[in-house]
Amino acid sequence: MTGLHTASPAPARPGPAGDRLLGATALVRASGVPVSMWTAAGGSGLFGRVVEHADAVERQTVRARRLAEALSGVVPDRRLTDTERRAVLALRRRLHSGSAPGPADCRFLETATAVPERLVREAGALCRAAASALATRVELERALGDERERVGALAWSLVSASPVLREFVDGASPGLAQDVAARLAEGESWSGKRLRKRSAYLWRALGRAAAKTTPRGWAGQVAPVPVGGCGFADGTRSGFPEAVTGSGFRLLAPGTELAGLAATAVENVHAVRTLAGARDLRGADPATALAPAPLYLTDAGDEGGAGGMLRCYAIDPGDPGRLRQVAVRRTALLDLLLTLFAEGPRTLAELECALPVADPVVLRGFLTHLTGLGVLQLCVAPRRRHIDWSPAARAAGSGRLPRPTARAGDPGPGDWFLDSYRGLDARVPEQAAARVQRALRTAHRLAALRRADRDTGSGAPAPTPGTEQVDEHPRPVGEILAALLSSGERPSPAPAPRRYGGWHPARGPDSGYARLLDRLAAHRDAARVDIDDDLLDELGAPPAEAAVPPWPMDCLLRPLPGPGPVAVLETASPAGIIDARFAEALQDLYGGYGAVDVYRDFLAAVERRTGVRFVELLVPPVTDHAANTVRRPVITRWWTGDPNPAAYFGPGGPEQRYLPLDRITLRRSGHRIVAEADGERVVPVYHATRNPMPPYDRLVRLLLSAGHPWAGNVLSLDGLAAAFPACGDVIRLPRLTAGTDLVVSPATWRVPRARLWRREEGDLDRVRALASLRRTAAMPRFVFVRPAFEAKPVPADLEALTALNVIDRTCAALPGDELIFEEMLPGPQELVLRDALHRGEPVAAGLLLRLPFDRAPEELAVSAAALIHDVPGPPAPGAAAAGATGTKQVTPRKQEEIPCPSSNSPSSTP
Repeated sequence: MTGLHTASPAPARPGPAGDRLLGATALVRASGVPVSMWTAAGGSGLFGRVVEHADAVERQTVRARRLAEALSGVVPDRRLTDTERRAVLALRRRLHSGSAPGPADCRFLETATAVPERLVREAGALCRAAASALATRVELERALGDERERVGALAWSLVSASPVLREFVDGASPGLAQDVAARLAEGESWSGKRLRKRSAYLWRALGRAAAKTTPRGWAGQVAPVPVGGCGFADGTRSGFPEAVTGSGFRLLAPGTELAGLAATAVENVHAVRTLAGARDLRGADPATALAPAPLYLTDAGDEGGAGGMLRCYAIDPGDPGRLRQVAVRRTALLDLLLTLFAEGPRTLAELECALPVADPVVLRGFLTHLTGLGVLQLCVAPRRRHIDWSPAARAAGSGRLPRPTARAGDPGPGDWFLDSYRGLDARVPEQAAARVQRALRTAHRLAALRRADRDTGSGAPAPTPGTEQVDEHPRPVGEILAALLSSGERPSPAPAPRRYGGWHPARGPDSGYARLLDRLAAHRDAARVDIDDDLLDELGAPPAEAAVPPWPMDCLLRPLPGPGPVAVLETASPAGIIDARFAEALQDLYGGYGAVDVYRDFLAAVERRTGVRFVELLVPPVTDHAANTVRRPVITRWWTGDPNPAAYFGPGGPEQRYLPLDRITLRRSGHRIVAEADGERVVPVYHATRNPMPPYDRLVRLLLSAGHPWAGNVLSLDGLAAAFPACGDVIRLPRLTAGTDLVVSPATWRVPRARLWRREEGDLDRVRALASLRRTAAMPRFVFVRPAFEAKPVPADLEALTALNVIDRTCAALPGDELIFEEMLPGPQELVLRDALHRGEPVAAGLLLRLPFDRAPEELAVSAAALIHDVPGPPAPGAAAAGATGTKQVTPRKQEEIPCPSSNSPSSTP
C-alpha cells in the first residue's frame, strides 16, 4: 500500500506586516551523553559467535536424527546379537533426542559387522563435531565471563570520565558511585552479585542519558532555533550568526553542532515552601507576604459562620513528603482574615492595619501559629542562579561542567534544580516545517478515525468525578470538591499516571477503522506502510477542517536524516506546557523567547472575541522530586487555585489578579460543563507537565472539565501492534507514516515472554535465546523495550550483555504474557546532531515545533473562539460584580463538612 505523493510544499504564506507567527521559534532538545558511550557495551561479535555455535548445535541435532533413522534399518539385521541390538536401540533413542554419539558408541559401531561403513564414518564425524561444540561452549562461557568484566569496568570508566554522566548518576542515586569505588578497592569482581547489579544500574542510567532527550540537569539540554526566515518570534536574533542548514527539507541538517553552554539553577519549590512554614513572623519584614493554604474548604456553622470549621490541606512539617489535613474552628477573626485574602496575598503591614488586634506582637504570634499549622503560607519565591555562557571547548578541556557561584545562605546543591542550555547555529527551514504541518493534518484525521471506532457502542464516556453532581444550576466548585473528598477519611492514593496505551482492536466490524486495520494486517511483512489523505477519504475519515484542533499544538519530534520522512512524531500536545519551565531562562539567556508572548496574544485574542476569561490553575508540588515542573510564565491575566503565585511565576507578563475558588461555579449546558465567576464565563487552563497529586488531582480534573474543548487534546499514534490480538507467536507491525513525511508509529514487535528464557538459565543460554529471537523476528540491533504499550520505553542494545538485564527488569515491571519491542528511530547511526562538548560525537536530538507555524495569533483565535459558544444561564448564587478591572472582596462561601484525613496521609511523587 503506497501513499499519495504530492509536490514539494510551497513556502509559508507571510502574515500581515508586523504580525508575529505562532511557530516562529522551535526548541531543540539534546541528550547530554554521546550515543557512542552507550553502544560501546555491544558490538563485540560475541553474540554472533553464540549464534554460530547454536546453528552448529542445531545442525548436529538434525544429523543425529538422520543417523537414528538410518540405524533403524540395522536393528532387524540378524547378524546383530541381542546385546548389540539393545546397544543400537539405546543409541538410536539418544540420537532421536538430539544427542551425538560418544567415543564408546563409535567404537561399538566399528566392531558391529551389521553396521555399514558410511554410518560408522557419520557417527565418528558427529562425535568429533560434538566434542568441538562442547569445547566451543566452554570457550564461550569463559568469553561471556570476560565480557561481563569488560562491560562492568567500561561502565565505571565512562561514569568516571564523563562529568555529565557522573552528575546524572549522583543525582539519581546518591552514594552509588562511592559504593562502587569502595567495593572495587576491596577487590570485588564485576561478575560478583553486588557489582553486577550496580553495573546494570550504571548502564541503564547511561542508556537513558544517551537515548532520551528529556531535559534533566546536564543530561538533557535545550536550545531555541528560529523557524523559517523570520528569526525569533519577537523579531530579534539569538546572538548566533546566520545558519546554513543545507537542504530545506530536513528539520536539522545532519552534522549540526551544539556549541556554548549555559544553565540556570532554581531552588527547589517544594523545599522552599516547607522551610517557609517554620518561620517565626514576629521579627519578619513588614513587606513579607502571606496567603491562605493552597487548598482550603469551609463548612457551615450557625448564622454568620460561627462554629463552623476551616479545613486546609498542608505539608506535614514532620514529613515534607506527606500531606495532612488540618481543621480549625472558624472565628470572626479568622473569617475576617480570609476576607482580606479574597484578592490574593497580603503583606504583614497590610494585615496589621486591617485586623482588629491592638498588639502587633500578639497578631504576629497568631499568624505564626496559623502558618505552622498550614492554614496560612508565606509567599516566598525560589531563588535563581544563572550560569553564564562558556565555550564547549573549555568544558571539554577541563572535564568540569559550569557551576553556579555559591552565595551565603544558599542551600545545598541537592535543593536546587538545574536546567542546561546550548548555543546552536541552526534554523528550521520553512519547507521542513510545512512537511510536518501537512503530515500532522493527516495524522489528526487518522486519530479521528480511530477515535470514532473507539466510541462506537461504548456509550457516553465516563464523566469526570464530581461533574455528575452538576446540573443546569450553578454550584460552587468548593461544594463539589468537598463532596468528593468526604467519601473517605484519607485523600485517595495517587493514581497511576494515565499513559497512552497504543491502538485498539476494532469495535465496529464495518467501520473505516476496522477496514484500515484489515489493510494493515495484509501488509505486516512490509517495511513501511503509508497512510495518505486519499486512503482516509476512502475510509470515511473526518475532513481535516473538523479533525485539526483550532489551538496551537506543540509537536515533539525526533528529526531524521534524508531522504524519506522528515521526523518521528512522539506527541502533539497543547502549546505552552512542555516548554513552560524553560521560558524564563530562555528569555534571559538568549535575549528573548517570543513563543510565550505570541501564545499569550492568542489567548488574549480569544478573550476579546468571546468575552470569556482564561484563568490559570495553580496547584503545588507535594514532594521534592520534579517539584519545579510547576514553574511557568505568566500567560493569563487571572489565576486561581493556590493563592501564592510566587512559587510558580517568574517576572514578566501582564499584571495578574487572583480569583478565589469560592467564586467559581460549575453548571451544565447540554453536554458541556460551564465555569463562571460572578456570572461571567471563565475557561480554566493548566500549564504544567506533571499530573497533580491528591487531593489536587480531583480539583484539576473538575475545573478542566470546563476548559476549551481542544485545550486538552493530545495526539499519539505509535503502538500500532496493540490493535491486533495476541496469537501466541511474535507479531510484527511495520513502520507507519503519514503522507510519507512523518513516521507516526515505528515498527513494533509483540513478543511472547515464553520466547525468551527462564530465570535459572545462565548467560550463554540467555544470549542464545535473545540472538535467536532477534534473527527470527528480523529485529534491528537497537530497540526500545516496554512491558506494555502504556509503560515507559527503555533503550536496549540487542548485541550487548546489558540487554539481558533490561529485559529481565522489563518483565518484572508488570505481569503479562508479552513484551513490546520498538525500533529505535533514528538509530545511533542516523543522528543529525553533534556535540562540541564531546568532540563532535553524535547525540540524540528532539525538536519541539509549534504548529501552525505560519499563522498569526489573531488568525487562529477566530477558529478557537468559534468553539466557545455563548451559553447564558441563571446568575451564580451570591455572585459579586467582578470584571477585568476590579474584584469585590467576598467572604468565602460556607461548605459542606468533610472528614479530616489522617495527618500522615501518603502522597506520591509528581
